[in-house]
Amino acid sequence: MSHHLKSLLIFIFIILSNQTLYGKDNDSKVLVVGGTGRIGSQIVKLLSENQFDVTVMSRSTTSKRSVYELPIHYVTGDVLIEDQVADVFRNQNYDVVINAIAKVGEDKNPHAIGQRNLNKWSKKTGVRHFILIGSVGAGSEQSHLVTDKAWSMWKDILQQKGIAEQSLMDSGISYTVIRTGIIIYDDTPATGNAILSSNQDIVGLVTRKDLAILTVDCIMKSKCKNKVFHALDESLIEAHGN
Repeated sequence: MSHHLKSLLIFIFIILSNQTLYGKDNDSKVLVVGGTGRIGSQIVKLLSENQFDVTVMSRSTTSKRSVYELPIHYVTGDVLIEDQVADVFRNQNYDVVINAIAKVGEDKNPHAIGQRNLNKWSKKTGVRHFILIGSVGAGSEQSHLVTDKAWSMWKDILQQKGIAEQSLMDSGISYTVIRTGIIIYDDTPATGNAILSSNQDIVGLVTRKDLAILTVDCIMKSKCKNKVFHALDESLIEAHGN
């Protein structure tokens, strides 16, 4: 084998070795809102592993322990305060925004107002794709997929999430809503069997890691834009006795 051919093969190997699962999509600048939370942190880790340019937006009181070792950017802001949201978007343009915020404890419900503020400034600054991590049963009325007990416990959150979903759909931004049913919050590894179903009459389980994979796989994809999905993994049903 000639020296020239060896050099060429080594060059090709290096190029292929540096390719990521998501190809050119990882050129996108991605803002993850709620990126230090239990779901958001998994999304951030996967984005970072695949060399996306990632910024995490969190409140000043939010711990960054879950993602602090990653080569990512941080910005401070509360989605409920529009001036803080505006500052985040004025200081950097983003191609993609992923909203993975959750109501924590006695904190004010962030979903409806927060989404409205994010919609406004995403649209003003030319965000090309907005992915919202939602919940099965989101809406003003109790869904047939939500038990009476669950509705009594989570009514306010589901109603506010329903408002958030609708405001995103009406915003004019290309969107994807990924609704979750039962999320397995421990460190269960990804099964690789989770799917995004367009059937909104089903509910199931999904691990955090699989949810992250599904979310990142949707970035800037036409197959996902302007659609609502339910995330689930049928392989988990037997394992978890449901």
